[in-house]
Amino acid sequence: MNTDPPSIRRRAALPIVALLTALAAFDAVAADMKPATIKAAVAAAYERYRGLQEGKNADYIPALANVDPSIYGIALVTPDGNLYTAGDVTTEVSIQSISKVFTLAKVIE
Repeated sequence: MNTDPPSIRRRAALPIVALLTALAAFDAVAADMKPATIKAAVAAAYERYRGLQEGKNADYIPALANVDPSIYGIALVTPDGNLYTAGDVTTEVSIQSISKVFTLAKVIE
């Protein structure tokens, strides 16, 4: 049973749909992309959004309320298994609702 408030669930649905759409589009072109192009895209996304200070940690989930809000990283795994990262990608944090994307991807598979 989902314990997220309805307003949180509604706001979360659009980014997940956008992410899945982006992943599908990326999968279609990733085979033609050179590693340097992908690395540059990840670095550009990291630079563009690393100063963003909008929002706040969810305080109704203790595992998220205690996370340092200044950590930020991006990790991308291509369909062929190559990993591209930028920023703080070694800190372990609870994945909470983003796990739904992985579950959906597995169901679609």
